[in-house]
Amino acid sequence: MARVSASGYRFVTRPAYERPDATAFAPDVAQATVVEHRDGPLLVQGGPGTGKTAVLVESVAARVKEGVDPADMLVLGFGRRGAARLRRDISARLARTGSEVPVYSFPALAFAVLRAAANRHDAPAPQLLKGPEQDVIIRELLAHDAVEWPEAVRPALGTRTFAAQLRDLLLRATERGISAPRLARLGREHDRPEWVAAADFMTRYVDVLALRSLTGGATYDSAEIVRAAASELADDPELVPPPKFTFVDEVQDLDPAQLELLRLVAGQGANLVAFGDADSATFGFRGADVRLLREFGDRFPTADGDPAPEVNLATCHRSASALLNATSLVAKKLRGTDRFRARAPRPEVGAGQVEVAALRSAAQQAAYIARQLRVAHLREGVAWSQMAVIVKSAAEHLPVVERALRHAGVPVEIAAIDQALSARPIVRHLLTIIQCGLNPKSLDEDTAVALLHSVYGGADSLSERRLRQELRRLAHAADVFRSPGELLVEALRDPAELTALPEEPWAEPPRRIAGLMECVRSATGSVEDVLWAVWERADLSRRLARRAVSRDSRAVAADGDLDAMMTLFDWAADFADRLPGAGADVFAAHVLEQVLPADTRAAQARRGETVQLLTAHSAKGLQWDLVVVAGVQEGTWPNLRPRGSIMGSEALVETVTSGTVVDTMTLLLDEERRLFYVAATRARDRLIVTCVADEDENQPSRFIEELGITVERPARLERPMTLPSLVAELRLAACGPAGRRKDAAIAQLSVLAKQAVPGADPEEWWGLRPISDHAPLILPGERVKVSPSTVELVEQCGLRWMLERHGGTEPSGLPQEIGNLVHAAAEAAAVTDDPRQAMADFVAQHLAKLPFEAPWKAKQDSERVRSMVDKFASWLESNNRDLVAAEKRFTVKLPDGPPGVTTELSGAVDRLERDLHGRLHVVDIKTGKTPISAAEAETNPQLAAYQVAVEAGAFAEHGLEAGGATLVYPASSTKAASVREQPALPSVDDPSWAHRKVLKVAETMTASTFTAVNTRKCDTCAVKQCCPISGKGEAVTKRD
Repeated sequence: MARVSASGYRFVTRPAYERPDATAFAPDVAQATVVEHRDGPLLVQGGPGTGKTAVLVESVAARVKEGVDPADMLVLGFGRRGAARLRRDISARLARTGSEVPVYSFPALAFAVLRAAANRHDAPAPQLLKGPEQDVIIRELLAHDAVEWPEAVRPALGTRTFAAQLRDLLLRATERGISAPRLARLGREHDRPEWVAAADFMTRYVDVLALRSLTGGATYDSAEIVRAAASELADDPELVPPPKFTFVDEVQDLDPAQLELLRLVAGQGANLVAFGDADSATFGFRGADVRLLREFGDRFPTADGDPAPEVNLATCHRSASALLNATSLVAKKLRGTDRFRARAPRPEVGAGQVEVAALRSAAQQAAYIARQLRVAHLREGVAWSQMAVIVKSAAEHLPVVERALRHAGVPVEIAAIDQALSARPIVRHLLTIIQCGLNPKSLDEDTAVALLHSVYGGADSLSERRLRQELRRLAHAADVFRSPGELLVEALRDPAELTALPEEPWAEPPRRIAGLMECVRSATGSVEDVLWAVWERADLSRRLARRAVSRDSRAVAADGDLDAMMTLFDWAADFADRLPGAGADVFAAHVLEQVLPADTRAAQARRGETVQLLTAHSAKGLQWDLVVVAGVQEGTWPNLRPRGSIMGSEALVETVTSGTVVDTMTLLLDEERRLFYVAATRARDRLIVTCVADEDENQPSRFIEELGITVERPARLERPMTLPSLVAELRLAACGPAGRRKDAAIAQLSVLAKQAVPGADPEEWWGLRPISDHAPLILPGERVKVSPSTVELVEQCGLRWMLERHGGTEPSGLPQEIGNLVHAAAEAAAVTDDPRQAMADFVAQHLAKLPFEAPWKAKQDSERVRSMVDKFASWLESNNRDLVAAEKRFTVKLPDGPPGVTTELSGAVDRLERDLHGRLHVVDIKTGKTPISAAEAETNPQLAAYQVAVEAGAFAEHGLEAGGATLVYPASSTKAASVREQPALPSVDDPSWAHRKVLKVAETMTASTFTAVNTRKCDTCAVKQCCPISGKGEAVTKRD
């Protein structure tokens, strides 16, 4: 068949069958029976794809067509999203708005019942206690109430995890009508002391809710609201007029409280049509009980007292035959009767395709998925919106797969319900700024770095490095000895610390973050007011809005960020309304500590043609032409690790339901298999199941074997179907041996280059492109600053100096910090009569601040530092020169430098001394272990530069004659500190050699090209990956 593409028409393989038009419903015999049912209860069971929801919608339409008032019907869906989907489908079928047909979720119906009861009694409207409020109340009660908790759980009382598990236990108890006395009795009977304590807590918790109700409407949590509505209806059956027809979807996912509410609304032989599939029950973790579906007929008898009749939908209208056969094999492994599992495909359906692939790593799995989707789109014409990737764990799989799909050019959208709001960096970093602004002590080095690199700071690695260097320089100038991390944190905590930074681009990120935290501290009002003040100060709205509607590759991400911020403000407004006394820090902590995604009513932008990336729970009720089920390996799917909480909410459910605790492993396996079954049955035409299988612990899941499909194990992935990968392959061939392949690659590259495909034109290739800038590094009229250490490094290798100078250095570590400590100790000793004791005291005071890697290493390094200090003190005692200054900084201009620029020699000397002849002598302390040779010291560039500085007048107030220089190595392996001397410049045969060396280095620093030099220090070079002679950086510059 022909499908339209951007370039016109293309012939592609026809899918197994075309999806029928949404408005054309041609029921099979069983479906027609359901649509025509008008009298009494009816249970409709059928597997995935048998049209349960479609029949429900058609049944509603049929009753409306017959003249039934839409207001006299009631439609109940599972959850808010399920109800919204039903409302949308009914509206589309009736070609009118869905407001005339009441469509509710069970909590929404319960709220409507309680609101009607409140109106009848002239009481305030009820209030629903949401998760955040429940957490706050439970944590406050745990902190201040005197419940006698068992010794085993007391250490966990202050944690949010315990509060969440306690809330879960209370919800499960409420859903099943378990009162506090009964919960205590069950605890004593089954030796669960935590249940006994929880019963006491439950009583106090209910009292608190009752007190809250005195100041407004009655307050209910999400489980209690359904029980309370059922209680109101039991007391006053006329409270809500009974509907003439009631339709319920997804009955297998109801809990006992919801089923009881349904019985009161539409029981006693009423016209009730319920739809369900026991094999698709996947919400047991929320309290659903699939056994209620099997008991439906007895719980909802006909007017004559007989069990409700049942209809089995046995024709699959969704999946092609190969998919149906494979998933049916999985269903046969599920516990329960096979009575409703027999499904037959429609006669006109094709075979379809089921594939299983085992990849060697998670990254390879993600790349494989990306290629399969692109092949389906480009070669088979499958629309992006008709493809989905379904995973078990959002946290484990969604980020990896999303990155691979975006990298391959696949437009992707993650369902908002599958991603915790705190997982969005733009939200997480904003809330972290609020936390750190209100509580500066919570800001540590890792958090500071994350904020600097966030969208709010905008720093990169180079600007962070420049910032650390400048903060360390300012600290040393002020005689402050702290680690770079401490300096960074202090600077962000107090904006005044940043005033000394120069007006440079790299200094803007810390100013922005510090300014935002200061904005938090000065903001007043509600949580929403504080959030809005910080967001306005960040000034990101317009930038994100422009990017979201652009053709930028980051447009989708910007769109998602805006959606996330809308959701955050929606939450903040709701939080402020319900908890007006809670501060912004409470709100920030609540959102940041959220692990599982939460529901939201905030509007979400429509992404258009995108591949859906979602979890199996979110995929329920949806379908696509092509579905990839990813990450199906043992330990992940199924995940049979015990998930019972210390409060035992799962055990409570089983105890109440079965009278005893059943094998949790069997229950877990059933739940996991049903979830996999639901995921695999979302596909209409093609199903791809992937897993990771390596030589370690990852092996294909048992569910894959149950599909009955041979597992493919690709040894090597084919090239991704993207333009960049095509260009790369063509370039490789074009640079290969002469022949037809090379000629064809060159010809194809020429075609792509004319279409302006990036990377196709050889003029854009590394090593072939002309130098972008021939200008020197230092332009005429500017200043070149030479330091003594620079002289040595530039003379060794000009390229290394240039790269390290512009961001190639590694961050400072323990050796540098030890060197800083020894130098600071030496400076402290310069102004005392007892240098040895002064240095020892200084080291003892600051040694613990060093970033030691481990306790045993800390002890070893501490001994080494003390040894260095002791050796240096001994050298001081034997030194016969007089101290003039310590850590003396200098800057002096040098004549005869490179033309057009000002040459300055600047730095700091560790010790400036005067010898017996009155000459100035420079001492430099080296904390390295290996001294240079005596011969090397005589021409050492760094010492020579110090002597040049003396003769150029850097210390004119003390003298102009250089008397030599000394290197002291207190860390050497010798018993005493190793000493290397450089003679005074006037005493050598060529007194001007040092001046020429410094000026030559200045000339090199101002050049436009820099030469790589092979030296004995190449092995320790931090930038050898960019060096053309090291073998590491050869590929980017080498030419044939």
